[in-house]
Amino acid sequence: MTQTTPAPEKYTRFSCPNPQCPRFNRPGEGNIAHRSWTGTHKHIERLRCTACDREFSEREGTLMARSKLPEDTVVRLAKCQRWGVCDEGTADIWAVDLKTVHRFQHVAAQRAETHHRQVVHVVDVPGVQLDEAHSKLRPRQVAWIHTALAMGSWFLLWVDVGPRTQEMASTLIAQVVARTRAVPLFLTDGWKAYPAALLQVLGVVYRRRRRGTVGRKPKPRLAAPPNLFYAQVVKVRDHAGCVVDVRRRVVFGGPRRFVKQLRLRQLGTTIQTAFMERWYGTLRGLGAPLRRRTRCLSWSRVRHRERLWLMVSLYNFVMPHKSLRQGRTRRTPAMAIGLTDHVWSYREYIWLPVHADPVLRRQMDERIARLLTPALQDQPIGRTQAPTHAETLAENEKEASPLPKAA
Repeated sequence: MTQTTPAPEKYTRFSCPNPQCPRFNRPGEGNIAHRSWTGTHKHIERLRCTACDREFSEREGTLMARSKLPEDTVVRLAKCQRWGVCDEGTADIWAVDLKTVHRFQHVAAQRAETHHRQVVHVVDVPGVQLDEAHSKLRPRQVAWIHTALAMGSWFLLWVDVGPRTQEMASTLIAQVVARTRAVPLFLTDGWKAYPAALLQVLGVVYRRRRRGTVGRKPKPRLAAPPNLFYAQVVKVRDHAGCVVDVRRRVVFGGPRRFVKQLRLRQLGTTIQTAFMERWYGTLRGLGAPLRRRTRCLSWSRVRHRERLWLMVSLYNFVMPHKSLRQGRTRRTPAMAIGLTDHVWSYREYIWLPVHADPVLRRQMDERIARLLTPALQDQPIGRTQAPTHAETLAENEKEASPLPKAA
């Protein structure tokens, strides 16, 4: 099979996978050149970075890397995951081994989470809805799915699987705050862990003045900063578990100020969690192990989380949302939030090279660790006021780095 050297314009979507290279993860820099052809039929291209002389395959960082499956089979496996086909059904439909389906889920989920961590770290989000969903595992296990959804764009900022504890709620809020440009507006259900978690991540030290000169000084406590707006939607149920009333209450920010912020941020005028309820309807409809009455339960908590991350990645970048349509133009949540300018096809998704950035990962982990440290433990004397919008913006821009664009 005779191959010719392709045109240089073909390599604009590739970037150097070497973390020590000065042009690491920077596509379109003109530093990628053709090296040779490899494979049984000489159909896989080898590339070379002219900046560091690193040679790599065109498949590195994609779902085709180290895979002997044809491209059409990989696309069909991704479509089956998108439509919620169970693992046994996917293996039977496309005549592959069940271990092949599990391996595809593992590789695709790791790549999806890595891509999400690198792309979603400085985004403009006016409001966020937080919630947790109940799911079941075998044998007789419970896994709670914690989700943060951006209002207006329907973009999933973060998902995780874990127990229903305040620690998980604090981690979810810290992930949201670390990946947004400014502190968003928060809406949740009536779970009591969310107010305490918000104070742990965003709370400031408040010291009440002592009245008079006799007696002990009042102990400092955590208080909400002026730029924190948070409300809850509480469902009142009867003895049978049926919803009889829905109550709305503003926890931080005051009722009038909260409604004013909703209007200023173009999020409507009603305190509601409809975005999250709609997402869970989609999640349970497309995920076979997540349906309420199903026999396709997951045996592994790790595989349960991997399936969830793969579905989130496809939901953000591949699946158009009807409520985001502008005229006849279909749009995905990633388009609405400004991460891409077109709907990704399945072939574009599987061929997108994703290379893990250790520097960005370390910076984000350090920032999340700082957010999870309460103000009373970190700085018992200082930190009496919340960081301003300019300080938050400067810190995010400092940690920002060039991101790989879509193919």
